[in-house]
Amino acid sequence: MTDAPESLNNEGENGSSPSNSMELARSGWPATIVLLGRVGGIGWFVGVTIALGAYGGFWLDRQFDTAPVLTIIGLALGVATAFVGMIRLLSAIRRGR
Repeated sequence: MTDAPESLNNEGENGSSPSNSMELARSGWPATIVLLGRVGGIGWFVGVTIALGAYGGFWLDRQFDTAPVLTIIGLALGVATAFVGMIRLLSAIRRGR
């Protein structure tokens, strides 16, 4: 059927399948779902980064017997890394990548 509106067509601009999330949003997928997927990915990134920093510090504390010092440092590094990464990912979303 060639009379279907372009918004229902799942092909990209050049007739191929969509290759990125912005083309998916323009080719009939609701933009909200694409955005929620990206924001959910940012949430996972932040959570995993903080958890890895805290666990890495905890593991080093057990190895060197320096009780809460390295755990706190690892947690702080995890939070800082998560913050910088979140800012970079959000700015990439705002630019439309």
